This record gives sequence, structure tokens and C-alpha cells, in this order.
Amino acid sequence: MLWRWERAKESLSKELEIHQKIPIAERVARGEEPTEARAAALRELGNLPLIEDVTRARSGWVWLESLLHDTRYALRQLRRALAFTVTALLTLAFGIGANLGVFQLLYSVILADLPVPHPEELVGVHAARTPFDQEWLVSYSAYQRLRASTPEAPLLATAGSGREDLELPNGLLGKPSCELVSDNYFRVLGVVPAAGRFFVQADGRQGQGEWPVVLRYDFARDTFGSAQQAVGQHMRLNGHMFVVIGVAHRRFLGIVTGRAPDIWLPLALQSTGGFDRAFDTLGPGHGVKLGKPWYNQPTIFWLTLIARIPPDRRAAVLTKWDQIFRPDRVLMTEAIADPVVKSALLQARTELVPANHGRGNMRETFSVPLMLLMALSASIFLVGCLNLANLQLARLNARAQELGVRMALGASHWRLLRQIILEDVLIVLAGCALAFAIGRVATSILVLWASNHNSLITLDLHPRPPIVALGTALMLLSLMCFSIFPGVIFMRSGIVHAAGSRAKVAGISQNAHQRWRSNLLLGAQVSLSLLLSTMSACFASTLVHWETVDVGMDREHVLTVHVDMHQSRYVDHRSSLPALFRRMQERLRALPGVRSAAVEECGSLHCGWNTALYVHGRSDLTNGQVHGQEDQVGSGFFSTVGIPILRGRDFSAADTDKTQQVAIISYSYARQIFGGADPIGQWVGYQPAPDDHSFLIVGEVADARVNGPEREAPPMVYMSIDQDPDPANNIRVRAVGDPHQLSDSVRQALHEVDPTLPIDEIVPFSTELNGDLGTEKLLARLAGVYAGLTLLLVAIGFYGVMSSRSARRKNEFGIRLALGATRRHIQMLIVGQTVRILLAGIVPGAILSILAVRAARHFLYGSVSANSLAIIAASVVLVLAGSVATIIPARRAAFADLLETLRGE
Repeated sequence: MLWRWERAKESLSKELEIHQKIPIAERVARGEEPTEARAAALRELGNLPLIEDVTRARSGWVWLESLLHDTRYALRQLRRALAFTVTALLTLAFGIGANLGVFQLLYSVILADLPVPHPEELVGVHAARTPFDQEWLVSYSAYQRLRASTPEAPLLATAGSGREDLELPNGLLGKPSCELVSDNYFRVLGVVPAAGRFFVQADGRQGQGEWPVVLRYDFARDTFGSAQQAVGQHMRLNGHMFVVIGVAHRRFLGIVTGRAPDIWLPLALQSTGGFDRAFDTLGPGHGVKLGKPWYNQPTIFWLTLIARIPPDRRAAVLTKWDQIFRPDRVLMTEAIADPVVKSALLQARTELVPANHGRGNMRETFSVPLMLLMALSASIFLVGCLNLANLQLARLNARAQELGVRMALGASHWRLLRQIILEDVLIVLAGCALAFAIGRVATSILVLWASNHNSLITLDLHPRPPIVALGTALMLLSLMCFSIFPGVIFMRSGIVHAAGSRAKVAGISQNAHQRWRSNLLLGAQVSLSLLLSTMSACFASTLVHWETVDVGMDREHVLTVHVDMHQSRYVDHRSSLPALFRRMQERLRALPGVRSAAVEECGSLHCGWNTALYVHGRSDLTNGQVHGQEDQVGSGFFSTVGIPILRGRDFSAADTDKTQQVAIISYSYARQIFGGADPIGQWVGYQPAPDDHSFLIVGEVADARVNGPEREAPPMVYMSIDQDPDPANNIRVRAVGDPHQLSDSVRQALHEVDPTLPIDEIVPFSTELNGDLGTEKLLARLAGVYAGLTLLLVAIGFYGVMSSRSARRKNEFGIRLALGATRRHIQMLIVGQTVRILLAGIVPGAILSILAVRAARHFLYGSVSANSLAIIAASVVLVLAGSVATIIPARRAAFADLLETLRGE
């Protein structure tokens, strides 16, 4: 099948041939010789090739035909230089792909709006911080009053998310993330259902036999096959029956960035007792009944508020809400002893914070690290462009004779430059296509690195216009740096010399300007590579530090068993829990390789809830002094997790709900409320006098970083779980050796005691601690990948440039050898150039590295001077990489055949 312009060309050739044959036939008919007739006809008709070219040019298809021919020629050239093509393709793919991957994550976390209509109207409502946890939570009664007072400002409420036990009719089990929301949740946000319907007010009535639920799109598809098939399906959550009434839009992942619930539940479901969420209260003695429904208890704060308010209405709405919420502020002051804090709470005003990007602390946690990674990604892209520009100049120098001959035969500078750029356009287009694929994969990997071991970050990673725009901009920038600038520079300098002299093509010498330009590009690569290598070393050392830092507990020999005992057979029989805990301990201690075991109410890191301890006979303590964190643990807990007991005793079997309530306090909490006095024998309580005489302190333990290795040890008070029985969330097992090997035997032993005990996970305590280092792992791993890539690019750059220079100076080296120079001298001549370039690049690179370490000091462990060792180590690695890459072309030049070289000369 011929192209249109090829058919036109063939038709034109046939037409001209006919025009040529007709006058020849006429002359032959008149009696002329055929040879003379042909010559005369050609003279009359003129230059046929010129006529054909002019006629085809007027048809308008010549440029397309020329482009096709140039493309074919470019493909042949790229195939001939396969090493250069593959190097350029992969460099562009990884350089652009790394930037796209990081920017996709940055955009999803920081810049992306919620996929709802008019997200700029969404605001978070901050009425008052709760007394203990200092969170922006309100009671259900306050929410109802605020919602009813301003119908013109729709107000929704959420109660956070948690993982629940799911059972499907086909027997499949799971633990999906579920969020409690108000009936107007989807209506206020403006989300449209992908199938079915959303909640209405009637869905929140109490005592339903089958509660309605709404599913996230991906969860519905993965569980039931499609959104349409999910509607009407039945399921059981925590023992309660549910029916699916709708599926949310595919792009909607909730309003908490990175934490997409699988299932949305009505707020009223909390009244069943099986779906408790994070909360705060006024503390004991204020009528708080956690076992009863929370919706009618104004002293339990558990709801987060989001409103949709146009900017011009916000002032009037805030004024009304301040009046409505004032009684709640007065109520909160009952839990505050400090008059200054109490006065500040009464004078506080409701605030509206933008919620168009969603809520949660993920933006705050990852915004600066992602900006830093974006800067490192830009550096790796720049290193790649510099490397390719240098390789392109070396390649053009190698093609100087070919291009010079083409110019001597009539090709213009623009024609040759267009050919060079076209070859590079093909590489850039292929590299950019591969970069988008690498970017998608890189984003998924980054999300995994940033996630905790048991909590995967969920983000909308669909391609968006800003991502495409960035990819296009990087593609054009790489084309400028990699092709256009080197091509123009070469055409203005090298090609003129190549056109007239083969000696210049052979390159006995390279002028000083060309060498300086090449050395500058290599030096810039070295500087940026040193920067990336230094940051990689600093982030890696920081990660190693936090993975090995002393947390005040034994991280190497403890196994954590996460159990879910929040079921009716445990919750409704709390009095029997201490006996169950003792049987579990005894059975676990009997296992070979187990030293001890203990139960704990806290289920994970950051679990300890905020509390306040008032000292008997002390009324001078401030609000900040009395506050700390609390956990309920069983006997043997401190010896199991490795927290030393400094004074007093541990909990024992004699501490029951029938004996005096006792407490064990940490060292920092003791110093905080007792000063230097001995805490043993002191009396404390949850409330000021006269209710400050509830617990007798019987022990003092060392501080432990129960909130994670990065955070300082909080002031802790430990209560006996046997004296106030509650379902345990953790069972700690201390092993003699590797705790990993005990997982199966521990699971079997616990099921021997309680065959129906729900065990969610069994993990070493070290894995649990290290799983909290998402930011550090993200920085260390990605910076390490970048450092490896940039070292490879620098090595390739030195190898390519020095190989080209050695080839151009081949005759010179032959003459040097003929005049008595040794082969070692030739090798050192080339390696010496590399060392000088490396040293010239290391100096500015070290300055950049010091500035970068200072800028990132909040994410690094150690001082700037301590991290300077990383600069020295990275410099040594760079020198080795560049020198090794130069040895091959140096040996090739030194051991070239002397006779062949001189013969060429």
C-alpha cells in the first residue's frame, strides 16, 4: 500500500515520461535518428528531475515525505549506536519517571482537592479542644444543636474509623476499615452514588434488626464483583447484621487523606456497644458511662465536624455557633484545675479551617519530606540531562566526518540540526512513554514505603492534568538540554573544522573551549551526585539509628500478639477476664523458649490514653504537671517487655477488684508530680481533692518510648487490668531467642486456652516499632535509589567522555609512545584528567551538601558536623566510581597497536 505522496510521485513520473515520449515519436516519424530525436526532445523539455522536484514541491507533501525519510534514517542511526540509545532511553525514563512518581504522591497528599463539587466551601469546625487529648472533638448533643441552629450551613459529623470483624454469607472473613458518619454525610459533601443510594435520616433510628451500610467503590468491586452487584448484599459486622444500600463514587475515598474507609456506617450504630471510636471525656466523676450509648452523654466528646459554608456566610454562622456552643465550653472547664487554662477556654472562639484537601495529619507529616524528595528528584533529572548532553557532544564529535561530508555535498546547517534533533526526539518520546509507566510503579512503591506495616495508605493515584503537564514539561526540557543545545553548540564549533580536514576529525587536539565545556558538565554531575549520595548516607544513618535506639524496652526478644476481645462473650463477662488472662499466661510460660508473658489493654504504639493524676494533699500542681498517659497491664508486664522496675513492686495476683486499687508510675511522671520525693506509698486520684485518694502507688519503673522510637518517653501511669477488668488488645511474649520462631506455638497455645480467641496478628515487637518509621524509610530508601542511579550516571559519563577523548587523541598517544612514554604514563594521563574533574566537582558539591544537611536537619539524627562524615564517605565513593569508569578507556588507549597508530598518522 503506497502513501498518497508516493502515488502522486509515481503518477508525476509517468506523466513526465509520456511528455518525453511524444516529441521523440514525432521526430522519429519525421525521419530523425532515435538517438538524435531523444537528445533534441530532452533539450526542448528541460531538466526533468528539476521539473519533478518543483512540481512535487507545489503539491505540499514534500515536507511529510522528507520527515518520513529522516525518521527512517534516524532509526537506522539509533540502531547503529545501540549503547547510546539504550543509555539515553533508560536515563530519561528513570529521571522523568522518578519525578512523576514523587510528584504524583505529593499532589495526592498535599495539592489535590477532594473529588466533590465546590471543595473550597468545605471547612473543618474547631469549636474547642478536649480537656485531656486536646483534640477538636464535640459531643453528639453539641453537634445536634449546632446543626439545627444553622440550616443554611450544612454540618456533618464523623467518628473516625476502625477495623471491624466482617463475615460474608459465603463464609469469607475480613477486617475492613469502617467509619461512623452522620446521615447527611454524603449529601453535604455532594458525592453521587455509583450504585444504590446513600443514608437518609430514617437510617439512624435505634434498634434496627439490619443496619444499612455504604461501601467504597474498590472494596465493593473486590468483594462482590461490581458496584451494582454489591447493592442488596448482606453481611455481618461485629455480630450485627447489615445490608448494602449503596456504593460511593469511584474517586471518593473519604475525607481523611490517606485513610480510606471500606465501609461507612450510621452514627447511631455506636449505641450497640460494638463500634466505639476515639473519644475524650471530662474524666471519672462527671457522669461518664462509657458502656452506655454516647449520643445522650454531653461529657463524651467523639465527633469531628465538617461544614459546607460559602465564604460570604461564614462570619454570621460563626457568631451563632459561638452562642450555641458556650454551654459546652463551660462544661469542659469542670475538668480543668488551672484557672489560666480555664479562662482561655471560656474566651475561645469557634474557628473554621479549610477542608478542601481533606483532613487528618498526613499533609502535615509528609509535606516537607515530599518537598525534599521532589528536590532530590529534580537533582537526579538534572544529572541525567547533564550526562546525556555530554554524551551527545561526544557522539557528535565522533560523527563529525559524516556530517562534514554531508555539509560539503550541499546540506545546510539547519538540515543537519533537524536530523540530529529528530533522532533525539524519538529517544525522548520513547523515554517519556516509559517514564509514565515507571512513575505509576514508583508511586505505588513509595506508598508502600510510607505506610506502616499494618496500615496501608490509600490515595487516588489516577493520572491527572498536573501530572501530564509535568511530564510534558520535563520531556521538552530534556529535549532542550539533551539535543537542541548540544546540537547548536556542535554546529557552531565542531562541524566547520570537520568539513575541511580529516586531521581535525581524527582529533589530534581538542580546543580549550571544548574541553572546558565538557569538564564543566562532568563537574556539575559530580557536584549533584555528591549531594544525592550525602543525603542518602544521612537518611540511611538516621533510619539505622531509630531502628536501633534504646526505647527502654527489649525490642529483640518480645513477640506481640494482637487480639480482638471486643466481643460480647468477653465484654459482657468482664469479671471472668482475670482468670482467662492467668490461664493464658500459665500456658504461654510453659512453652519451650518462652521466658514470660503478660496482657496489655493498649493495642499498638500511640495507644496510651491521656489522663490526669492529682496528688493527695497537693493543690499547687498546674494543669500541665498532672497530665500524662495511662495504660492497663497485667502482672509480669514489665519483666516481659523489659522495662526495669526502679522502686517498689510489680502487680501481682493479689491485686484484684476486691483489694485496694494500686498504680505503678514512670520515672518522668514521678518527677513531674512529686519532684524529688519518693513516689512509693503516695496517694493519687483522677480528680482534685477530695477525690485524690483513689490509687496507692506501689512501684516506679523506668521511662519507655511507648509512642514510638522517635518520640521521647511520655510520663506514664500503669493500672492493673485485673482490678478493673477490660478486654486485652495485646499479649506480650518474651522469648529466649528469636521470637519469630514462636509464632505458631504461641497461636496454638492460646487456642488451647480459648479456641475462639480472635488473633489478628503475631509480629515481633521490633517490627512493630520499625513500622512506625514510615517517613524515615521513605526518605532513606528513595535517596538510596537516587544515589545509586546518579553514581551509575556519573560512571557512564566519565566512561563515555574519556572514551571519546581517547579515540580523538589516539594518534597523539601513539607519538608519545614512539618518543619514549610508558604505557603507565598514558594511563595516568587520562586518569589524572578524571581526578582533576572529580576534585573540581567535589568542592561545590560539598558546599551544596552542607547546606542541604542544614535544611533537612529536622529529619536527620545527629549534628551537621557528625553528618559531615557522610560527605567524606560519599566523596570517596565518587572518586572510586569515576576512576574505575576511566580505567577501561585508559587501558584501551595505552595498549593500542603502536604501528597501526603511526601508520594512520
